[in-house]
Amino acid sequence: MTWTRTSREILPARPSALWPSLGDLTRWPDWDPDLGTVELHGPAEPGSTGFFVPTGFVRGRVHSLVAEPFTITSWIQDREVAVRQPIPRGTMDIVLRLASADGGTEFVQEVTIGGPLRAVMVGVIGGDVVKHFDVKCAKLVELAAAQADHDA
Repeated sequence: MTWTRTSREILPARPSALWPSLGDLTRWPDWDPDLGTVELHGPAEPGSTGFFVPTGFVRGRVHSLVAEPFTITSWIQDREVAVRQPIPRGTMDIVLRLASADGGTEFVQEVTIGGPLRAVMVGVIGGDVVKHFDVKCAKLVELAAAQADHDA
């Protein structure tokens, strides 16, 4: 069985304005309050791996000691990035999508946790990933606006 939550919001920016923060995985901590650091072990493309450290002293420390690298499962310029993070006896998949919409861009986050320990992992990290969606949206819009001001 799996646990899946999908969140969506219309953001007042073009996909191409949001992509520099979303598509550069090393910049995820700039807009995602659940991530402290992200490193990539190669180019951002399907099959590449990386490692992230969640925020929170205990959660970050435990993850740093026992977690395996994540794998990029999808990376489509200006549209989608997805990663699969192994978790104890299962996986957590995070898919982030951008699509043009009236008034800006529809930003979709889909989080799926599978495996026999999914209920525990929802409590450890999955619930926060969903709960903080509004913060992520606000920060992505702020970063896109700052980049637009910089480019002007």
